[in-house]
Amino acid sequence: MLEKIIKYAIVGGLGTVVNEGVLLLLKPVLPIAVSLALAIEFSILFNFLLNDVWTFKKERVGSFLNRMVKFHVSSLVGGVVQYAVVIALILLILPYGNLTSILFLLFFSSIHLSSIYLAIMNFIGIVAGFGVRFVLSIKYVWA
Repeated sequence: MLEKIIKYAIVGGLGTVVNEGVLLLLKPVLPIAVSLALAIEFSILFNFLLNDVWTFKKERVGSFLNRMVKFHVSSLVGGVVQYAVVIALILLILPYGNLTSILFLLFFSSIHLSSIYLAIMNFIGIVAGFGVRFVLSIKYVWA
């Protein structure tokens, strides 16, 4: 079990690099809510492929497509945790008071936020979702 956790953590670490890279590349050209969602999706696909061929190679059950769908479902829960944490942290540090300005900020504008702050907030969100993703991977995806 320890070997699985270590492999899963290594894949997650590499997926974090993918997630952060996509987020920081898209942040200047897309609204933060869209950039964050795309970064999460890219890292989910990356993590599935690496976990499927390395971490859980011997535990594969069902077709590739079936495992990928199950991984997406399980990762969605962790992704929602990550997404909510990052958005909450952004809203905590930026001074926007009403719902209209918050929605505009998240979905229709580029946030002028230091990349390092955004990367740190995103990393906190990733860590928050890690445990959820691991448990669901063991109990649901590759079970």
